[in-house]
Amino acid sequence: QRLRLEFAEMALANGAVDEAHERFSELAQLASTELRHAAAWGLVRTEQAHGNLHAALTHLEALLDAARAGEPGTPSLLTVLITRCRLYQFAGDVARSIDVGEDALREVRELGLEGCEDEIRLASTLVGSYWIRGDYFSAQHLASQAIERAERLGSHRAQGSAYWNACVVAQARGDLALALDLARKSLALISENSTDVALASLRVNHAWLLLLSDPPQLDEADALLQRARGVLADHSSGPELARCETEMARSALLRGDFGGATLIAAQAADRGTEQDSETQVARVFGGLARIMAGQVTEGIATVSEAARRLAAMGSVPDAAKAWRDLAEALIERGQSAEAIEALRQAADCAGVRASAIRPGAALPVLG
Repeated sequence: QRLRLEFAEMALANGAVDEAHERFSELAQLASTELRHAAAWGLVRTEQAHGNLHAALTHLEALLDAARAGEPGTPSLLTVLITRCRLYQFAGDVARSIDVGEDALREVRELGLEGCEDEIRLASTLVGSYWIRGDYFSAQHLASQAIERAERLGSHRAQGSAYWNACVVAQARGDLALALDLARKSLALISENSTDVALASLRVNHAWLLLLSDPPQLDEADALLQRARGVLADHSSGPELARCETEMARSALLRGDFGGATLIAAQAADRGTEQDSETQVARVFGGLARIMAGQVTEGIATVSEAARRLAAMGSVPDAAKAWRDLAEALIERGQSAEAIEALRQAADCAGVRASAIRPGAALPVLG
């Protein structure tokens, strides 16, 4: 049974996710308690790779008490808690991700683990959830603490994780120069001892920042995305690959390759579920590409639906950005009335609702 477990781990490491899942499933039914825990951890990772986030969470929740008790065969408690926070984040349940992340951070600090590498990684993951919700103050505060502890610890992996999440916050606050500097530091640190998949995911993140630059740095971003996609296609069919293809769609859209953007966005969306925020972001780019290609009605419907789903998931900044991008595309196509409505939706989504002027109300006298 131990040998079969090793073969399952080897299959997963080599990108044979289906084979690994089958082997882990068999062991989860037949093995001793210790090996069942190890097989359940394998199922968490294979289900995540397939994009089956609810199944991954089910296996992970079953492991949580065993990890707290330190039972043989389980991953470390911190590893389970970090993965739990990330899975809710990937699933688009931002509020739940923040709740479990804050609870986990309190728990590990009560255990006296503040300042260790995994505690810093947990804090960095929570920073990402704050950022998705649009709570930039909490994100920046926690990111600063994580960087301070990571530099004191001296771990390149922890520093790289902390720098990356601080980079995301800097981008959200409009400081792209600082964000790119932190991204490059993060990439340099993590590349020293990271797995191929983790490094590929970081390259996707770096490309995302390059595409947000003014002007977008398309050639450098495309090179990073092509390199990352080659790795992710061999090792994963889940959220990481979908994110890479979403950014490829963004790049194609910026280049004016509307047909290419539509195709790659559809591929990215097909890898997820309706509950995945990445699926909806991919659909936004696909809809924008359709509008720019002349399919205005279909594009408006696609972007509008995706924006509403993002808002319902708690990804309010992404939803507001979708409405704003829709407005810009409609302005380009000369659809002024529809663009104004999209801008109103963007403002409403961001919490800026009209209240001072209503139909039939007299304007106040100034002076």
